Amino acid sequence: MLPAVVAAASKSSIFQDPLGERRHISDPSGADTREFLCLRGELASAPSFEFALRERTSRLASFRDAYYARIRSVARLSDATLALVSDATPGVRLSDVLEVAERGRVTLDINAALTLTRQLVPAVALLHEHAADIAHGAIGPERLVLTPNARLVIVEHVLGAALEQLRYSHERYWRDLRIPLPRSVGGALPRFDQRADVTQIGVVALSLVLGRRLHEHEYPKVGEVVASAWAISARGGLEPLPPGFRSWLMRALQLDPSRSFSSAVDARIEFEQMIGEGDCLASPQALETFLAQYHACLARPTEPAPTAEASNVPNAPKLVEVQKIAAPSTHAEPQPIDSPVRATVITSTATEIVQEKQTVRTVTTPRRSPRLIAFAVVLIAIVSGAGFAGRRYFVSMAAGPSTGTLVIHTNPDGAQVNVDGQPRGVSPLTLALTPGSHVVELRGDGEARSIPITIAAGAQASQYVELPRAAALVGQLQVRTEPAGAKVIVDGVARGVSPLTVGGLAPGTHAVAFDSEAGSARQEISIEPGVTGSLVVALTSSQNAPVSGWIGVTAPIDVQLFENGRLLGTSQSERIMVSAGKHDIEVVNQPIGYRAVRTVQVAPGKVMPIAIELPKQKIALNAVPWAEVWIDGEKIGDTPIGDRMVSAGPHEVIFRHPDLGEQRHAITVTLAAPARLSVDMRKQ
Repeated sequence: MLPAVVAAASKSSIFQDPLGERRHISDPSGADTREFLCLRGELASAPSFEFALRERTSRLASFRDAYYARIRSVARLSDATLALVSDATPGVRLSDVLEVAERGRVTLDINAALTLTRQLVPAVALLHEHAADIAHGAIGPERLVLTPNARLVIVEHVLGAALEQLRYSHERYWRDLRIPLPRSVGGALPRFDQRADVTQIGVVALSLVLGRRLHEHEYPKVGEVVASAWAISARGGLEPLPPGFRSWLMRALQLDPSRSFSSAVDARIEFEQMIGEGDCLASPQALETFLAQYHACLARPTEPAPTAEASNVPNAPKLVEVQKIAAPSTHAEPQPIDSPVRATVITSTATEIVQEKQTVRTVTTPRRSPRLIAFAVVLIAIVSGAGFAGRRYFVSMAAGPSTGTLVIHTNPDGAQVNVDGQPRGVSPLTLALTPGSHVVELRGDGEARSIPITIAAGAQASQYVELPRAAALVGQLQVRTEPAGAKVIVDGVARGVSPLTVGGLAPGTHAVAFDSEAGSARQEISIEPGVTGSLVVALTSSQNAPVSGWIGVTAPIDVQLFENGRLLGTSQSERIMVSAGKHDIEVVNQPIGYRAVRTVQVAPGKVMPIAIELPKQKIALNAVPWAEVWIDGEKIGDTPIGDRMVSAGPHEVIFRHPDLGEQRHAITVTLAAPARLSVDMRKQ
C-alpha cells in the first residue's frame, strides 16, 4: 500500500492518544486493511527517533505471533508525516473498555481481570524470549486490543527504542505520554528495557482490578493504590484482593526492589504458580461474559449517570440507589432491603442492577394516581419474584453440585483438547465434568500429551501444560575463517565471504567449501531445525583442520542452551557444534525456573559432554482421611507427608487407600516455591 493512498484517503481518526492518531485504510478490494499510526510531529522530529523506529521494525520483521499485530513498515506520507503501518486488528481497545467500566455501565470483576492479565503476561514473555535486549516499551491500555473472541492482541510493539530517544524524565514520560517507567539507578535517564515492560504490565493489571485507568497523581505513588485496592467478585460485591495477586502486583510494579521481576518470563512463572495454588481464579468464561455485557452496553442508548452513595471502602465501586414509590407521607424514613438475590428494577430510562443490602430512598408524592399505583404493583411483583427465585436458587444449591470444573491452559495456546476420547475445544478451556477419573489428551503442533486427572464434585482442578512447539523448517549457519575474507560455498552455491551467517538451510547435512589466497578447505555440517550452527575453519593450517567441536547435553528434562544470549540448541539434539575453545553455556528451563551456567573447554573435533542434574525442592502431600503415596513409582510413605525433597520437574503422584481406591495426579515441581498437593479420597 503506497503512502499516496493515505494522502487521498479520509483524514478521520479511528483512535487518538498522546503518541498520535490512527487511521484505517483499505485496499480497493476491501479484503485488506492497514492501520496507520500517524506520529505526532514533536515526537517524530526528535533526533534519532525515526532511525531507531526503522531499525527496531526491521529487526522484528520476522517476529510473528497471534498475540501481536503484524508490523508492515515505517513510511513518510505525502504530507511528511511519519507513520507506523500495521495490520488492522478487529476489536476494541482496552482503554475504551476501561472508560466504559469507569462510568459504571459495566462491571469488570476480578476473574475477568485475571484472565486478561493471564493473556498479557505470556504474550510479553514471548517478545522477551525472542531477544534479551528487546522490549515493547509502551505497553498500556491504548495499545492492547480485545478481539471479538476475547483474545488480547498487542499492537505497536516496535515503539520502545524510538521513544527512548526523546530523553524525557520519568515524570514527563508519564505526564505527557502516559508511559510508566521504573526508576533508574543513580537517577539516570529512563531505560526502555524488559524491566520497564514488566512495570507497564503491572500498571495494566492494576487498572483492570480498579476498572479504570490510573490517574496522573497515582503514579509513581502506585504502592498506595495497590495497598488500598479491593476486588469486585463475580457476584458484583467487594472482596479483599487475593494476597498472592497483591504480592505479584508489588513485584511487577518494582515496589519490592529485592524481589522485582526483571522480565516478563519471570513474571509469567510466578503468575502461573499463583493461579495454580488456587488463591485466584482466571476463567475464560468470565472474560467472555464481560465482553458480551460490554457490547450489549454499547448497543443500548446512553444512560444518565445514576445517583450514587460514597463508599467508605477505598477504590470501591459506587452503589446505585433505587427510588421506592410509597404512599404519601410527611416524614418517610429510609428502609433497608435484605434479599438473597439482586432485584432488577425497570425504570423509564434503563435497567439498573441493585447490589445486596442497598439503601433505598423513599420519595413522597402529592397524590395517588392510577398510573403510579400500577407501576408500584409491577415493582412489588418483580421484587417478590426475585425473592422467590432466590429461594429456589439456594434450595438447589443445598442439594450439592453434580459436576466439577477443569481449567486447562497450555503454552502455546490453541491445543486441541480431548477428554475421554471426545473433542471438547481448544485451550485455554474451562469444562464441567462428571466426578471421577478422566483422561485429558492435548494435541498441539508437536507430540500429543495425555494426562490422567480426577475430578471431585463441586471442586475445580487446574492444569497448565507446556507443549512442544513445532520445529522451525529451516536453520542457520554462522561461518568464520582464519583469516577472514574467504569465499563460502554451501552445497555448490556461493553465499558470500566470511564471516557471514547463511540462513534458510534445510535440516540435514550440508557441504561447506572455503576458498581464499590462504588456502581452501571443505567441511560437512549437520543443520538442525530452528537452530543456528557454527563453523570455524583455519585456512592457514596445512591440514586445513577444523577448529570446531561439539557439546552433548544429557538432562532429565528438556533444557535450552544459550551463549551470550543466543540460542545454540536444546537437549533434544544429540550434539551441538561450536567453535573450539572456552564457552560459558547457560542452561535454561523456564517452566520450572531452572537456570545455570556451565563453563566448558571444547577441543577441536571432539564432543564435550555436559550432564545436568536438577536441584531438589520440597513437596508436601496430604489426603483425607489418609493414603499411601507413590512418587514416580516409588513408595514414600503415608500421608501427611511434609517437606519431602524431590527433583524439580514433572512427577506423577499416586494416592492409594485400601477402601477408597486410587487417585493419580501429575504435578510439576518448580524451584520458585515448595509444591503442595492435597486430595480427598472420598471424592472419586
